[in-house]
Amino acid sequence: MRSAASGTAGLASVGRRPVWAYVLIYGFLGAVTLLALTPTVWVMLSSFKTGNQIFTGQGFWPSPFTVQGFVDAFTQIHLHEYLLNTLIYAGFGTLGALVAAFLAAYPLARFAFVGRNALVALFSLALALPLVGLATPVFFVVRELGLFDSRLGMVIFYSALQFPFTFIVLRAFLVSTPPELEEAAMMDGAGYFTTLFRVVLPLARPALATVAVVAFVNIWNEFFFANLLLVSQENQNVQLALAGFKSQFGFNVTGAVAGATVVMLVPICLFLVLQRQVISGLTAGAVK
Repeated sequence: MRSAASGTAGLASVGRRPVWAYVLIYGFLGAVTLLALTPTVWVMLSSFKTGNQIFTGQGFWPSPFTVQGFVDAFTQIHLHEYLLNTLIYAGFGTLGALVAAFLAAYPLARFAFVGRNALVALFSLALALPLVGLATPVFFVVRELGLFDSRLGMVIFYSALQFPFTFIVLRAFLVSTPPELEEAAMMDGAGYFTTLFRVVLPLARPALATVAVVAFVNIWNEFFFANLLLVSQENQNVQLALAGFKSQFGFNVTGAVAGATVVMLVPICLFLVLQRQVISGLTAGAVK
C-alpha cells in the first residue's frame, strides 16, 4: 500500500509544473506553428490579391479583394483537367498500393515459412533506393511495356512506388495486433479471404487510413517522374501545370498562386476528413 501511495505521489509530483513552464511550452509551440503556417496562409491570401499588390508587397490582406486569379487558372490553362488527371493518379495509385501491400503484409505478419524474413527485408530495402537512381531503369521498363505517356502506366508506377512504405506500416500494425479474433473466425469455418476481409480489414482501418493519406499526398505532389514519363499535355498532372505557369501565364502571378491554393486544399481536406483514423493509426500500439 505504501509503495502504491508513493508511486501515485511521485506521478502527481511529476505532473505538477509552474505556470511559467506552461507559458514557455505553449508559447514555443504556438510560435513554431505560426512560422510553419505563414507561407501557406500567405499563398492563400495572395490568391485573392492583384498582381500589383503581390509584386509591391503592400499589405498582408487582399486590397482590393479579387478572384481573377482563380478565373485565369481555370480558363486560361484549364486547371480542372490537370486536377482530374492528378486525382486519377493519386486515387488509383493509392488504392493499388493499399491492395498490394495489404495482401502481402498479412501473410508475412501472421505465418512462418521459409524465406519470410528475406521477403520482408527485400521489400523494406526498397525504401533505401534513391529515387533519382530509379529514373533510367523506370524509363526503359515503362517504355518497353508500352505504358509510356499513359494514365494506366502512371497509376501502375505510382502503386509500385508507394508499395514499400505502405507494406512496412501495415505489416508493423498487423504484427502488433492479437490474432485471437482471426483464430476464432477460422474455427467457426471462415476461410482465408473471409477472415482477411471481414476480420482483419476492419481492424486495420486506422493503419490503412494513415498510409492512404501519406501515399495520396506523395503522389499528389510528385513532379520528378511525372516530368519523366509524361509528354502529352492531356496526361500531365497538376504539378507539371504549375511548373508551366510561367510560360502559360507570363507574369500573371495571381493565377499561379490561385492554382497553388487549389492544389494545397485537396490534401488538407483529405486529412481533415480522415484525421481521426490517421491519429488512431499513428498512436496504435503505443500503450503496448
